[in-house]
Amino acid sequence: MAGKRDFLDDIIDIREDLSALSKTGDNLVNSLGITDDQDEFIPSDYKERPRANSTYCSSAVTKNPEACKICVDLCPSHSIVVTGAQVRIRQNCRKCGICAAACPTEVFVLRNNAPLALYDKVAKIASAYEQCYITCTRALRRKPQANEVLLPCVGAIAKEVWFDLLCDFDNLVVYLPYGVCDKCRTTTGEEFFSEQIALAEEWSGESVGLVMDEREFTRELKRAYKRTQFVSSVTQSATRLVTRATPLAGAQAVAARLQEHSKQITDLQKTLDAAVGSNTSSKRRRLLTRRRKLVMAGLQKYPDLAEEMYLPFPEVDVDRCSMCGDCTKVCTVHALEMDADGRVVLEPSYCVNCGVCERVCTEGAIRMVKTDAEELVVIDEKQVEEREKQRKRSKSVREKGKETLTKGLNYIESLADEDDEEE
Repeated sequence: MAGKRDFLDDIIDIREDLSALSKTGDNLVNSLGITDDQDEFIPSDYKERPRANSTYCSSAVTKNPEACKICVDLCPSHSIVVTGAQVRIRQNCRKCGICAAACPTEVFVLRNNAPLALYDKVAKIASAYEQCYITCTRALRRKPQANEVLLPCVGAIAKEVWFDLLCDFDNLVVYLPYGVCDKCRTTTGEEFFSEQIALAEEWSGESVGLVMDEREFTRELKRAYKRTQFVSSVTQSATRLVTRATPLAGAQAVAARLQEHSKQITDLQKTLDAAVGSNTSSKRRRLLTRRRKLVMAGLQKYPDLAEEMYLPFPEVDVDRCSMCGDCTKVCTVHALEMDADGRVVLEPSYCVNCGVCERVCTEGAIRMVKTDAEELVVIDEKQVEEREKQRKRSKSVREKGKETLTKGLNYIESLADEDDEEE
């Protein structure tokens, strides 16, 4: 936030008041009930049917429907069927997106509400507005305004997405009035998103707001955003007259922030591949899920949070292990592998904590143990070197500054001594 108000804020307020007056005619038309057909609210426009990639499904790979049943148990319309090596989605799918948010190996693919797309959608609004409201089609029942994120169900946002958002923003608010979730046919939605938000809050130490009355909404842009937007529009007025372009510094800053976040995730993947290798010893390509990337991106910014984040990782009892390899076969992200000595080795960064390896181990040699997430903090040696160079440069500048200041003070003292001698 900017500091105390100044004349620039007053000018912005005046301009907004004049803009509001110019819209009086539009408001009158709206109050008379004259609307454009294009403004019709169609809930299905905000929903999409997921596609299933059976390659990553533990139940499909093992042809054992009992290996993992998270999506089947959560689907409110019983639309997900695992038959042999194939995952099918029936036509009665409610398009709520819960399966995509719940599946640990990301079998279900969404285009508009994929993890990174959801982060960008929310972050874009949260960067510009005082409050970012996240809600569903049944709660809002109209087209969303500029600072509203409209989803088929709030359960479409997974805990990993919530976590990375909470690491960056403190103005996220869920809007769900009474009588929405308890009467919704997406029967598993409320319990699921409540659990996802609770976990993200526990990991981040931050919280998501809740509003049940739309009259409590605020549409205010962030002060810092308005200031940069206004200054940009003034300084670039000449350019706009010539090119008809309207580049705004505030919007550009938000876009730059999202690009930086995307770059951070890309760099994270490269750093991790360099550190542990992108393939297992048997040449299988490890999969770093998009949701795990978001968790790790948040931890790169705030590594201290890893000490408070406890996730279930597999622990192998070597005395019980028969080295059959069933656990490595069922791990579709290839976080588990067997080394040359026949021991099961885990790469925690790739593990999605699903627990399928524990369930398929007939020897009872694997148990899931909650461990802090320090292993997920990947150290980028290049960044460490660059920070060290910056620290040394900063130290050198400070020392030169002190040296110059000392010389100046000594010179002043010598002049004072000369004056004393003359007297």
